[in-house]
Amino acid sequence: MQITEQAKLHLLTLVNRISPKPIGFRFDGSVGTCRASVPILKPVSQPPPDYLPLSSGEIMFFIPKNYEEVFKTATLDYETGLFARGLNMTWPHREGGCPNCNQH
Repeated sequence: MQITEQAKLHLLTLVNRISPKPIGFRFDGSVGTCRASVPILKPVSQPPPDYLPLSSGEIMFFIPKNYEEVFKTATLDYETGLFARGLNMTWPHREGGCPNCNQH
């Protein structure tokens, strides 16, 4: 996974505000499509069972197995501003459909 500098700073800021400090984020899916999604991330203090660990620099994610291929090619970004999307995730569309869209 590629994480932009803005997204990394945002997630590290969140981690440092939480007490006790979490070990990473559990990915519980996203809202949107492969072209623009809002990831559902929850801080965790221990690895959740049946989730795969995925490190991207200083940030640790725990993802469901069906998102493993998506995460390998995904980009996580953070946009600020009046009409910005905040934390968002994109990935290349998959042949046969994506986990979040009905396009085949």
